[in-house]
Amino acid sequence: MTILHIQRTSAFYKNDFAQCVATVQSNDALVLIDDGCYNVTHSLFNTLKSLHADVKVFHIQEHAQARAIKIINSQSQPIAMAQLVELTFEYDSTITWQ
Repeated sequence: MTILHIQRTSAFYKNDFAQCVATVQSNDALVLIDDGCYNVTHSLFNTLKSLHADVKVFHIQEHAQARAIKIINSQSQPIAMAQLVELTFEYDSTITWQ
């Protein structure tokens, strides 16, 4: 069963991202939205990538831009909100971490 994880909060503020990292499996995907975009600069993001290098990671481009976060495309793929809706149909289940 594949899961689309949607991370809305920053690991610099709440512990949700640590729980998300502990839950993610190899065939899952992660979308960083809202303040969750900050997590690409958190050490837990590197932990996630080292544990599950094949996990697809996306971020809402407009949300990262609004927070002046420069995300290297090899770390996370930029998408629009409409693409997030499409992703929800590609996975068996969705978990929103907020």
